[in-house]
Amino acid sequence: MATTEKLYNAEPYLNKFEAKVIEIDGNNVVLDQTTFYPEGGGQAGDTGFIETNRVLDTRTTDSSIIHILEETPSFQMGDTIHGVLDWDRRYKIMKLHTASHMMEYFLWKHFGYAERTGSNVDDRKDRADYAYDERLDPENLKKVEDDTNLFLMEGNDVVIIVDENGLRNWKCGPVEMHCSGTHVKNTIEVGKIKLKRKNPGRGEERVETSLA
Repeated sequence: MATTEKLYNAEPYLNKFEAKVIEIDGNNVVLDQTTFYPEGGGQAGDTGFIETNRVLDTRTTDSSIIHILEETPSFQMGDTIHGVLDWDRRYKIMKLHTASHMMEYFLWKHFGYAERTGSNVDDRKDRADYAYDERLDPENLKKVEDDTNLFLMEGNDVVIIVDENGLRNWKCGPVEMHCSGTHVKNTIEVGKIKLKRKNPGRGEERVETSLA
């Protein structure tokens, strides 16, 4: 498979771009570069348009990023195209993803370490879901919400550090972790969040993070 340059790594706020079409397989299109983030690490794939063609989802295979179109593309191999993100959706996902990292930091602070068994950050549900393998007391969860909101409103910078192995590490205040997703530059952009506890069964507790 061909390699796609990930423009969102250098500039997650880039919502328009030009690229060359290097592969077409039915409704699946690969470009030489893209700002569409592919589903991965719990973050949903981007949607938007390539020319007048609706992008329903974005996935990855090896080094290629596949744009899944609603219909057969109107362009051909070798064409230069114009791509546009569904920016409102992407920006909300960036806020939710950033907030979720900080929520988890304060969750561990109040509850002790809890193993995360799943994560999903997707604007289609208008929230970010993190699942854990233990019971979460509602009173302590309110403390997590309060502490997270205080931290977010302080306006802490988010920094992405690329290590010697090419891994992208997310750093904000006391938190540093590996994450290849897209995030806001400063926590003030997130605003306030609300937390809700759900019990989906199988001994898990789910923390739902939504924008207030």
